[in-house]
Amino acid sequence: MAAAPDQAELPPADEDVAHRTVPALVADTELIGEYQGSGHREPPYLIRRADGQVVQLSRLLYLVAAGLDGRRSYEQLAVCLSDESRRGITAGQVFYLVEKRLRPAGILIPDPASGRPAEVPPQRDRLLALKFRIALVPERAVAVIARVFQPLFWPPVVIVALAAFVFADVWLAVHGGAEQVIAGAKELLNQPEQILLVMGVLFGAGIFHECGHVAACRYGGARPGKMGVGIYLVWPAMYSTVTDSYRLSRGGRLRTDLGGIYFNVLAMLVMIAAYAPTGLPWLLAALLAWQATTFWQFVPSIRLDGYYVLSDLVGVPDLFDRMGPVLRSLVPGRRPHPRVLELKPWVRRVIMAWVVLVIPFMAYWIIAFLVLAPYVLPTVAEALVVQYNGVGSSIRAGDAAGTAVGVLRLILLVLPWAGMTLILTNLIRGRVRAFRRWRARRATAEPAAGQSTP
Repeated sequence: MAAAPDQAELPPADEDVAHRTVPALVADTELIGEYQGSGHREPPYLIRRADGQVVQLSRLLYLVAAGLDGRRSYEQLAVCLSDESRRGITAGQVFYLVEKRLRPAGILIPDPASGRPAEVPPQRDRLLALKFRIALVPERAVAVIARVFQPLFWPPVVIVALAAFVFADVWLAVHGGAEQVIAGAKELLNQPEQILLVMGVLFGAGIFHECGHVAACRYGGARPGKMGVGIYLVWPAMYSTVTDSYRLSRGGRLRTDLGGIYFNVLAMLVMIAAYAPTGLPWLLAALLAWQATTFWQFVPSIRLDGYYVLSDLVGVPDLFDRMGPVLRSLVPGRRPHPRVLELKPWVRRVIMAWVVLVIPFMAYWIIAFLVLAPYVLPTVAEALVVQYNGVGSSIRAGDAAGTAVGVLRLILLVLPWAGMTLILTNLIRGRVRAFRRWRARRATAEPAAGQSTP
């Protein structure tokens, strides 16, 4: 017995919708065009929603969206689309694409006849994304910041800055040996208030890092968005909104990705220039910590700069979205998933290699957390009690620096475990939601399978 087709998913009859007026796009919706340097066999097209989010569409859907002016009829639009796409398209098919594909994307004004407000698509729960965040710098202020730092991306300036950093880093390696590092570490232990100076320098360098991303975004011709702070994985993190860089070429997107690393280099150059005449141990500690942070940014296994560099090199906007389809395609005897087949062969191979490397990396940290937690948590609890008592003693003694350092140590003790707990909680919730959706689809499909066509 054949399953009966779902009548709700079929396009309406042409005569029912031919003379109806097409809807219009929401104000400030921007048609960007073809995604440059795409890793897809058929490059997607981009539309920027009024809220700044970028939506990927097929060429046909993009042409439909471009023709929605709120004045012409579905029949007129169908004729235009047939000419542009060089294939016959009916009014009913256009109506179906508008209501079933474009309206859920949140780019159409509400239909007055339905009486429903405009649809706002729910935020996707992206794996390892920065979820716990708050915007602090508005878009207008970010535009000013980007404009101020934009000249630093002029090629002659970049070449001189990189050459100066290489020279300064070599000098530091020769003159700032292990003895200075060990002496600086001892001084930090003897004078813990200097830890606050180190954290202050790192905080300022982190802000400067994000300025690099927004300045690079503007230099390429895109419009950066808000900046703010949040908790990423287990540590506080700053972020900048550069979604509009999708409109740029591959080179422009890579410049935006690497803009933060480039500004890290500039920050380290300033630190070396300040350390050379002063020999301040806390400044050397901050410099070494920022160098380690810069190298860590290149790790492509989590959403750091290296991840976005790899993403833009292969021309696939979100690699984690491909992880599930790639894993299913790697099962022997199973046909490759459509979301894998739509990619160019070399891109497919790169992403498969990335998935094969990332899975063990993520599994290692999760398993290590679960195995070590019963042994480490009691020690952490004892350390929290000690630090808490130390903070109380510093407050009673009127030691402001000691109090601040104690509070900082309490936060650093709690954050890794709180962050890992949030990650595991989100992963479990995601799996539970996926299981519920699978059960709902199966429950819906079973009655349909029992129906037969005459």
